[in-house]
Amino acid sequence: MSGEYHMSMSQGSRALGLAVSIFVFASVTAAAQKPDDGTKILTVHRGGQPAGATELLLLPRPQELTDADAFPLYAKAVKAMPKDLDWDKIKAWRQMPVKDRPQQEVASVLRSFDAILPLLDQAAKCKRCSWPLQVEDNPPINLNVCRNMSFLIALKARSELARGDYASCVRTLGTDLALAKHFSAGPSVIHLLLGVAIAAIVYGEIELYVQQPGARSLEAAIRAIPKPMFDEKHSELYGMDEASRSRTQLLLRRANRHAIALQYIEALRQHATKTGKWPQSLDELKADLPNDPVTGKPFAYTRPSDNQAILEGVLAAGGDAKKDAIRYELTLAK
Repeated sequence: MSGEYHMSMSQGSRALGLAVSIFVFASVTAAAQKPDDGTKILTVHRGGQPAGATELLLLPRPQELTDADAFPLYAKAVKAMPKDLDWDKIKAWRQMPVKDRPQQEVASVLRSFDAILPLLDQAAKCKRCSWPLQVEDNPPINLNVCRNMSFLIALKARSELARGDYASCVRTLGTDLALAKHFSAGPSVIHLLLGVAIAAIVYGEIELYVQQPGARSLEAAIRAIPKPMFDEKHSELYGMDEASRSRTQLLLRRANRHAIALQYIEALRQHATKTGKWPQSLDELKADLPNDPVTGKPFAYTRPSDNQAILEGVLAAGGDAKKDAIRYELTLAK
């Protein structure tokens, strides 16, 4: 990272507001959610894995990374973004069932994005992203455009998923996750929170992915996501007021736990693919799963029946049960 970056309290409040607004727009129809306890209800399908198929990955392998700097590529992508898109409409499309979308209009919008994708794919393979020094309120890159760029990437992935093109969908989501990862290495809380918000979009799309018949396993891809991706003790957090700092740390922890929970779900789905039912306990998985960072122990797991399972983690101190809880009700599709 180049330059020094110190965030004022007002900047911290704006950063938190930006992240909250993105979280609102990041919500997708991936899972029905009970209003009382925040449970996410997923109907999960067994995974398909064609013979000889290569393993799906979200992030590049270490040997695929280059020594180049991602920032100039992101800057070019931001400058090339279409200026006349209706973002309210695009966000609304992500809430619609695929069958109800205006497919030709969606395709036209995605075509306007085609020239930008090679830049983002190249950036995803960069080892570093050197964020320049910000001078007061003049950011070196437009964060709102970065946010909108993330929505377009997710829309493209959703369209590929609707066609059953799982490999393309995962590659596209990986481009978005790499953007989140590069923001996570940024020098300020603003970078961290934007990375968290983009990761939330990707993780919501993965929740939708596992509900598609025959969707190939992402267990290895999710296992390769850095854990934690977001630094809950970032030095810039201590320039914020106590309330903003506490809420920001909850958002960071939520994102870190979310990735771990998805790894559990994919390990469970792999077991169900092989056996036709959920395991009686996590021990049956024989998988090296990360612990819940809140408890230092595995997430709690119960199996009410062969095709129903509950995965949950205790609520972090100060968290909101509807927003910050980790609780999934998984039904194995017949």
